[in-house]
Amino acid sequence: MVESDTQLIDQIFELSEQVEPFRLQILKAADASTLESLLDHYEFSLAVINVQRLPLEFSLSDLCIRFHPKPVLALVPELDAAHLLSGLRAGASDIYSYRCLSYEAQAFVATLSRLLSRAAQLEAAHRYRESLERSLDELRSDQMAAQQVQQNLLPAKRQTIGGVSFAYDLTPSLVLSGDFVDVAPLDDHLTLFYLADVSGHGASSALVTVLLKNMTNRVLRAHRRDTPLSELSPASTLYTLNRELLDTGLGKHFTIFAGILDARNSTLRYAVGGHHPMPILSQGGDTRFLSGRGMPVGLFDEPFFDEHELHLKEAFTLTLFSDGVLEVMVKEGSLERREERLRELVAAGVVMPDDLLESVLGTASCPDDIAILTLYRDVPDA
Repeated sequence: MVESDTQLIDQIFELSEQVEPFRLQILKAADASTLESLLDHYEFSLAVINVQRLPLEFSLSDLCIRFHPKPVLALVPELDAAHLLSGLRAGASDIYSYRCLSYEAQAFVATLSRLLSRAAQLEAAHRYRESLERSLDELRSDQMAAQQVQQNLLPAKRQTIGGVSFAYDLTPSLVLSGDFVDVAPLDDHLTLFYLADVSGHGASSALVTVLLKNMTNRVLRAHRRDTPLSELSPASTLYTLNRELLDTGLGKHFTIFAGILDARNSTLRYAVGGHHPMPILSQGGDTRFLSGRGMPVGLFDEPFFDEHELHLKEAFTLTLFSDGVLEVMVKEGSLERREERLRELVAAGVVMPDDLLESVLGTASCPDDIAILTLYRDVPDA
């Protein structure tokens, strides 16, 4: 309260005690130095300013700007047109004649209550905003930590195993990705690889990719312990993953293409879990989509996954995609045309994941996660 008249101060103090439901602390300033000190050291909900008692160093307009968005109640000697207009122009929330407080006491109390209620709402919104900003900061920090965990689970972006090279690119639509790729050498000749696309986006889908990595590792350990690795089956692996994901009760599922490459006889065994588009194989002058059927993993109690085996020539490329790549190709037209465009790119020798991504994405944004994994041998300029 900016006031120096003790009688008026006492009167306002008495009226303030009637304001409910607030418990008020009132600080008063009678001179410029006290006012400046209070403004520097306190946060106020409401300012009650007697315009006639303002120190010369301050104006009502300056104080209204300084208090904004908190309300300011201006006191003037007479509530005439001139005082009313100047007070409103300065930014005051309401204006009262201090000479009329005695017979307008209840109206003044109601005004104080209304302005304090507005201030309380502003303060609650500010606290909520600060709390929300802290929560968002924590969420961003958690997401970055989760992203680091997910990145650590991914294989090397380029590696060569048994004479076959593997390269991938994974572009998330958000911080975390629901797409996942893995390349796991089983021994000197056998390599398990897969590309999976978890339903949905964000943290919950990324969590399933962590579970997928863990479940795959456990399947491999069990096979190493109980059966020869040469008997490891992609289809049986998908059946095991399906059962384990259903047991988690997360209500999540994923599509997957999983293969086992045998470098000794250059054969590929693979199984499909509802994945689309199918991988593109290019060898011997022929470029085609692989065939295969299967249901998404984690969606059905009794799914179906068939298994295929094929021979790979000395020079070949096998390129796997998540369905996000088709979503950024809408300008190509129908789904069949988009798939044909992918086949044409691979047939033209655009097989490295970053080159493929640039060809289909351009400057567009990613509405969905995009993963591309390419296996190749004896590819010129690769």
